[in-house]
Amino acid sequence: MHFGTFTPAQRIFRDAANARQALASQWLSAAQVSQGLGSHAPNGSHLISQLRRAGKLLGVYVTHPSPSYRYPAWQFLPSGQPVDHLTEILALLREFGPFEHELGGLRRSTYWGEVEWFLSPHAMLGGATPSQILSADPCRVLRAAHVEFQGEA
Repeated sequence: MHFGTFTPAQRIFRDAANARQALASQWLSAAQVSQGLGSHAPNGSHLISQLRRAGKLLGVYVTHPSPSYRYPAWQFLPSGQPVDHLTEILALLREFGPFEHELGGLRRSTYWGEVEWFLSPHAMLGGATPSQILSADPCRVLRAAHVEFQGEA
């Protein structure tokens, strides 16, 4: 293989990474989320990181322009607060969804699998994506997650 030549699989991974990067560049930084939540503390980004690690916010890891987490805007109300039931939806996705569990229950995830679920059309939402319905009807998204991942109505 010549330098600069990619296999088809390498091109797919590169293109997917570029698409994710472009999508995440439109989302909020931890500092922006902190401001939206009304925090004016100089360490507001630290609070947001704690909320993400506690499963109360969805943040995805990106490496460009610098390693950080970005937060999809659709998980927030216009007031800047997270939508209702977000914590429960994220708990279902992470506990029962098919997103990167390792032996021993360890999770090593950039959380893109969860984002893909939110951005994929869902039959229980009339073909809309969970991200489109989330702020208007979070209970409906929670029900769809229950049915998909636990088989409960």
